[in-house]
Amino acid sequence: MNAFPIRAYCLVFFLAATFIAAAQGDALVFQPLGNDDPSVSPNAYKQEVAQQVYDILVKARGDNRFDPPSFELVGTETNGAKILYLENRILLEEKAYDVCRQFGADSINVLATLLAHELIHFYEKHGWTSKFSSSFAGLEIGDTLGKLSTKIINETQADYLGGFLAYSAGYDVFDKGDEFMAALYQKYELKEFTEGYPSLSDRRAMARSSAAKVGELADIFDIANLMAITAQSEQEYQAAQALYEYILEDYQSRELYNNLGVMATYEALMYFNESEMKYHLPLQLELEFKSSRGSGFAEKREALLRKAANYFDYAIGLDAGYAPAYLNKACVLTLLKDYDRARFYAEKEALDKAGAVNKHMAGSVEVLMGIIADQEGKSQDAVRHFDNAIALGNPLGEYNKKVLMGESVEREEVMSFSFDQTEQIDDVDLLNFTRRPKGKQKIALTLNPKINFFEFVLQDAPDNSKVMLLESKLESSRRILYLYHMTEKGFTGKTQKGIQLGDTRDKVKTLYGDPVLSLLSTNGEIMKYKNILFFLGPDQKVRKWGVYENTK
Repeated sequence: MNAFPIRAYCLVFFLAATFIAAAQGDALVFQPLGNDDPSVSPNAYKQEVAQQVYDILVKARGDNRFDPPSFELVGTETNGAKILYLENRILLEEKAYDVCRQFGADSINVLATLLAHELIHFYEKHGWTSKFSSSFAGLEIGDTLGKLSTKIINETQADYLGGFLAYSAGYDVFDKGDEFMAALYQKYELKEFTEGYPSLSDRRAMARSSAAKVGELADIFDIANLMAITAQSEQEYQAAQALYEYILEDYQSRELYNNLGVMATYEALMYFNESEMKYHLPLQLELEFKSSRGSGFAEKREALLRKAANYFDYAIGLDAGYAPAYLNKACVLTLLKDYDRARFYAEKEALDKAGAVNKHMAGSVEVLMGIIADQEGKSQDAVRHFDNAIALGNPLGEYNKKVLMGESVEREEVMSFSFDQTEQIDDVDLLNFTRRPKGKQKIALTLNPKINFFEFVLQDAPDNSKVMLLESKLESSRRILYLYHMTEKGFTGKTQKGIQLGDTRDKVKTLYGDPVLSLLSTNGEIMKYKNILFFLGPDQKVRKWGVYENTK
């Protein structure tokens, strides 16, 4: 059986699929003489694979304000893929599915991007124009609203944001959309020029342009997560927020708002002294703040906490069942000393949304309840909650209990690199790289007046890697550079301890120990060590790694 590999560690992008928009839907292609018999039954296995990919995409988007379209693989041969707005349904033809299969290892990425393209039509409400214009049929305004230019804009946006949706769901950026369009035209026996459509040449050019934009946005998403996991000062948390906000200009999701809220909370915690908050909150990945600032910054930190709470509310607004946002808001309310509301958001909302079987959430709630109990002077209750968290396997329970009991909580370094053991990729010294950049500069963006982003591709290196550089002037007029050297797809090298692409999380832990910090994201996990980061896919296998430095 020529089967799709059902795996989500590959990421994605694709095409400039275009359309024909009748009043009720947008289609990928249009074949007037095609087989339009809905009774043709497609292969059940293909339906299962396509449905799994579709469900992953819907979950990654995380926007549950409206019911997402239903999905069906069909045996017709007229449209390739199509969204039916009035029926709230997305159809994928088996023939188009088979074209995806022609791309071998990239087949799952093509499929994900194709389905994400149709989903973006729904999430961006592209059906509004076609529905609205049809209500003015016969009038000049109806003709204007239904013009080809509007459809091209919608299709281009669906290509761009669909590619990023697929990437955020854990698929590879698919940069061969032009080849896919050519294969699709050949499979459906379409002509180069069809009245009412862009030419095949134009569609292939649109695909290449969209692929470049998706790759750019995906890199900004990556460096935002990198800054989030390596930040140690309020200015660095601000830089991470600026990166997430840049993405939000084009693409909204519950995870982005949630991440913004967490970063704002981290920044606010820089204005607490140790006597005011000595515990590790369950939203926190790591707290090693030694800030001596406190009540003098009460107004500043409260404003940041209110800002964080608003971001969590935005995340909840997109998905009322998104448990992490409720727990994170409970942490913010705890810092604001609004303990009754914090209990409600944690014990009622977060636990109910996560479900009784979610031990991670249950343990996190116990940790927060222990912190609140101690803040209210109920130390015995605090011990009980921390013990419950320990029993549920939450490491913050043990840490916070030691804090409560006055025991030493100094954290051991998992790794002790000597100078000559510092990890590198392709023998590149990152600090020297700032003086003598090499490779091909791929990206140069000004994200705001104080933050610039650059990327260099080292294709001539022994393997295949890239250097991402964030230039920040947030801290002062002095320029600070944050450098991340990342492996690329197909990288063949190994770390100094022998980790390579495809190795398991267990192997990383065996060779490197427990991570100093772990960040869960929509497309996997980032494991942080002293100067190396491992990126794992949803299958808990290494899909890339990177090393990092800065010029502070």
